[in-house]
Amino acid sequence: MTGQSTSQRVFRRPRLLAGLAVAAAVGITLTGCTASAEDDQKVITIFGEQGGQMDLNTNSFTRLLEEKFDVDIDFQTTGYDSGAATEARQVSLAGGELPEAYMLVPWASQFTQAELQRYGDQGVILPLNDLIDEHAPNIADALASEPGFETLATAPDGKIWGLPQWNDCYHCSYPYKFWINTQWLETLGLQMPTTTDEFFDVMMAFKTGDPNGNGVVDEIPITGSAQWSIVPFIMNAFISNSFNTGAGANNQPISLGLDGDTVQMQTMQDGWREGLKFLNKMWAAGLIDPASFSQGGDTMQATGNSAQAVLVGGFTAIHPGIGVSIGQEDGRDNQYNPVPPLDGAAGPITTYQLPSVPGATFVITKAADETEQKIIMEMMDYIFSPEGHLRGQQGEENIGWRAPEPGDVALDPDLEPSFFDLPLDEENEADYNGNWGPMAQVFDTTEWRNSQVQPLDIYTQEGFERRLFEATDLYDGKESDAMFPYWNLWIPAEEASELSTLTTNVESNVATATAEFVTGVRDPNSDADWDAYLQGLDGLGVTRYVEIWQTAFDAN
Repeated sequence: MTGQSTSQRVFRRPRLLAGLAVAAAVGITLTGCTASAEDDQKVITIFGEQGGQMDLNTNSFTRLLEEKFDVDIDFQTTGYDSGAATEARQVSLAGGELPEAYMLVPWASQFTQAELQRYGDQGVILPLNDLIDEHAPNIADALASEPGFETLATAPDGKIWGLPQWNDCYHCSYPYKFWINTQWLETLGLQMPTTTDEFFDVMMAFKTGDPNGNGVVDEIPITGSAQWSIVPFIMNAFISNSFNTGAGANNQPISLGLDGDTVQMQTMQDGWREGLKFLNKMWAAGLIDPASFSQGGDTMQATGNSAQAVLVGGFTAIHPGIGVSIGQEDGRDNQYNPVPPLDGAAGPITTYQLPSVPGATFVITKAADETEQKIIMEMMDYIFSPEGHLRGQQGEENIGWRAPEPGDVALDPDLEPSFFDLPLDEENEADYNGNWGPMAQVFDTTEWRNSQVQPLDIYTQEGFERRLFEATDLYDGKESDAMFPYWNLWIPAEEASELSTLTTNVESNVATATAEFVTGVRDPNSDADWDAYLQGLDGLGVTRYVEIWQTAFDAN
């Protein structure tokens, strides 16, 4: 149901999968009606993102909105690929004719906070506060009922320049789970590890004990990828961190943490060095896949899917489908289960990250006149209503979803079941082109997500979300007070460019140095190597980097 909810993008309804290749050179397809001057207000151009077989201009939910609000919607479209979608959005903004609105998905090309402030100050996009008050009671209720949503949407000057998507994805909130091959544990007579020492011993047994039973020393105790780092789960036993070289970075300050109210670089602390020493020890013992820091996610998964044997002992990822395809005939995907946070110097703690992304997926531009502003806001408000939300995100009843039946159980058993997400019928246009999918995922609260019907068997594809829900229970509540809530902080527009450069330089350096310390290119036991690393960060402006975020934290 979300860009953040990787499991559903990959395994549930392909309507949420990364979609169309960029059309034309800039990735924009212009289709729809051409309005005459006298009926221009009845045609609203929206820049949107679509995937799979979806066509927003012929989509049945688009048609429903057109009929309901007596308007023609002319979509400029691009796909879900982040690079191409962002380029297409930039071209759209720079072109001679702005669309009246942008409706995006978070992982593709949503506006950053810095962009919102810049385009707002330039008058390119409009503040939504008065429009919400006058035309959007459902949005007003959402902002009032969920303080985190209001915080995410409201700039320091009090203006709401755009709306982010609010997504209470429970399993996304704790993304760095470790999935261990419990079949191998059983085969070797081992218990689930609870400490770093036990973890090391289990991985050594995986390497030497032939747990896949093929008589060949081909086991890979731990693997990872450039997108899903081996570091976060293990490092949390030594120091609280949000570090990830790939999927968790996204130009965010993931090296930062809190010491009380003081912002600091977790990756410059003694605890980080101790964690690097442990990881280097595992590397030296041959317990870490040599490709872990360089290979792509597809290659990592291909290793998990190897036809020669089950090769992988474990990996860090938001869900097990990152390391092995779900639904395999030999059932190997069901061998991987979560390890609770390891007890270490920092205690059994884990990384929490807000699954909702700072910025905005919905804005109204200066191209919209007052009548068009009203219609656009009323359409968005309808998508915030229970009826519009379900219809826009899931499609038509008994095609995209069905009502609960006797015996159905919600994902959270304490909640009343709300609906069941039906499998996608790729042959039925009413299904694959009957909703806006993630573009309509505007306000997925905890109750909305967790009241959905899920089968009780967590090892079926249909019960996969329950599998993730139950896995996350092992991590829930174990986040540290050192967690740095960067998602709630706004950086002044005049510092945004400087901070972007600092973030790229500092975080890239940390990622590179971490890989080098783990793999022995640098020695974490060497004071000279450690001091050189710290001095390198100083030279890249780490003091200023921390200072900017400290000021933002203090202001909040």
